[in-house]
Amino acid sequence: YKASAGSGKTFTLAVEYIKHLIRNPKAYKQILAVTFTNKATTEMKDRILTQLYGIWKADPSSEAYLQNIMMNGLQIFDEESKRYRLATEEDVRNRSGQALQYMLHDYGRFRVETIDSFFQSVMRNLARELELTPNLNIELNNAEVLSDAVDNLIEKLTPDSPVLSWLLEYINERIADDKRWNIANEVKHFGQNIFDENY
Repeated sequence: YKASAGSGKTFTLAVEYIKHLIRNPKAYKQILAVTFTNKATTEMKDRILTQLYGIWKADPSSEAYLQNIMMNGLQIFDEESKRYRLATEEDVRNRSGQALQYMLHDYGRFRVETIDSFFQSVMRNLARELELTPNLNIELNNAEVLSDAVDNLIEKLTPDSPVLSWLLEYINERIADDKRWNIANEVKHFGQNIFDENY
């Protein structure tokens, strides 16, 4: 979901996550939710658990979640009839409680994590096959990654690329202002904003 800050991304993602849990209360074992920051990870986990409890216990503050889940008709598998049917409000409430209890008793498999921690866990799991130490610690050299990305961008420019016309315009402005025309370092400096946590 692409949306600006404060527009309800966490709400939408939490609703989608909970829908999977209503269909299958043990689905958390097969879902990986990835966020950008530790703060977002904490907020997402808290939101999912809080709303599962709220839906289960009919808390008025969870009513918006319940209504959103019910809005387009959620199909669930009925064990008795061995066929799919529309979930009722009672189904959603009961399955929310089941999912919450499963998750709390198996919390280690409830995976909402940052991109960094996800890739570190993948690397740790592959440490033996890669003949690396099990105490593997991954550090990203942002400056090197950014430098390579900018160099790669410049090398792959084509005559019809809009980026090329922007860069040429900028170079011409710099030449007119009697400044250096080689702008690779300036583009790299501008790109540092991506890695700035306050950006």
